[in-house]
Amino acid sequence: MTRVAAILPATALLASLAFLGAPLNAFAWGREGHWIIAEIAEQFLQPQTAQQVRELLAIENVTTLAEVSTWADEIRLQHPETAHWHFVNIPIHPSSGEPKEYDANRDCPNGDCVVAKTEEFERVLSDRQKPDRQRLEALKYLVHFIGDVHQPLHASNDHDRGGNDLAVIFMGLPTNLHAVWDSGIISPAVKGDERSYALQLVQHITEEQHQRWSEGTPSPGSTRGVRLRHAQFMASCRTAEHYLMITRPKPFRL
Repeated sequence: MTRVAAILPATALLASLAFLGAPLNAFAWGREGHWIIAEIAEQFLQPQTAQQVRELLAIENVTTLAEVSTWADEIRLQHPETAHWHFVNIPIHPSSGEPKEYDANRDCPNGDCVVAKTEEFERVLSDRQKPDRQRLEALKYLVHFIGDVHQPLHASNDHDRGGNDLAVIFMGLPTNLHAVWDSGIISPAVKGDERSYALQLVQHITEEQHQRWSEGTPSPGSTRGVRLRHAQFMASCRTAEHYLMITRPKPFRL
């Protein structure tokens, strides 16, 4: 996960959580990635929003967004109906005449995708007439889904099951491209301390960037573009090591 790759979903999460501070009438990564996104977002919460987040989290005796950021993955076996909520299949190579960007009718049938579910849980979280436990569940889903939709392999379709069917060699071991994106690249950098890594990234965020990125809503179309460029580049690379050595500013010894 690059600096921008970590920061953008965190600021999108801020935009979602901003609904907590509104008046009543208003409004795939692995563990490391989700924790980092949540940690960064929490650093920028407005005091009123942060207080409401703490009150909701206290229902389950937890104190940080990071602690619930992987909950949506942890319950997937018990709730198989949520499997499609973690991704959206925007085709990298749409048929002639089809839109290149996100199209709800094509990419999210029956509202069963991460885009629709993010919007749904934003509405639940912002509705203070809803029971607190229901709003807490919505918060936990949102923390996770904002991260998921910014993972390019969760927001594009190249007929390879989000890169799970694309075999690569990473650090000398056979794996798949999805796993490399989820945790393979970031784990060595984080070294088991997600909070410290997140705080390092926070230091690089300017106020102007914070304000600009906090506006608007998550854009799965933007990650589709990343996936397309990434897929084109990977086609010319024999291994994930080759990819890392070329894209890093200095040769990366594996």
